[in-house]
Amino acid sequence: MEAGGPAVPPQTPPSYVAPGASGGGGSAKPSGLWWGGAVVIAILLAVGGYFLGSNHEADKYKPGASGYQEIYTAGAQAGTAVGDEAGKKSGARYGKKVGYKQGNADGIKEGTANGTAAGANAALGGFSWTNGTHYIVTTTNPTLNGVPTAIATQSPMQPNTEYALCQSNSAEVCSKPEKK
Repeated sequence: MEAGGPAVPPQTPPSYVAPGASGGGGSAKPSGLWWGGAVVIAILLAVGGYFLGSNHEADKYKPGASGYQEIYTAGAQAGTAVGDEAGKKSGARYGKKVGYKQGNADGIKEGTANGTAAGANAALGGFSWTNGTHYIVTTTNPTLNGVPTAIATQSPMQPNTEYALCQSNSAEVCSKPEKK
């Protein structure tokens, strides 16, 4: 030191103090820049993990994979159930329509047959008739509307018998044996 001047302290290197940190001897707190970097790294890790995980997840649903088959089967079952229900409703509507037409046609056919039989019975007197047999009949006024005449009596014609109008009543048929 030189005489008469101020005292100079010994030369020591200056110590580094991080911005925002106190120069005291306690532990240093991370700065805002440090936290910003940590957040960016965390985001990059999360995004990378998402894409790695989603690619792996997507692989489960490629054709032929078990996940694909599960989804396909579930969709097919749901679609079949919806289709079956719609088919039942459509089939019922179509069945009613076709059934009505068929039932109506059958009803007309049956009604015509029954009406014809009833009319024949009314006109033919309810007698029993045999094909190939000839009959002598008498008629009367019918009791059923629409039937112009009805048979009152019937008698089968006999072989080797001559038939003619009776001389006493020309409205009747008389018989007498044929001469040989």
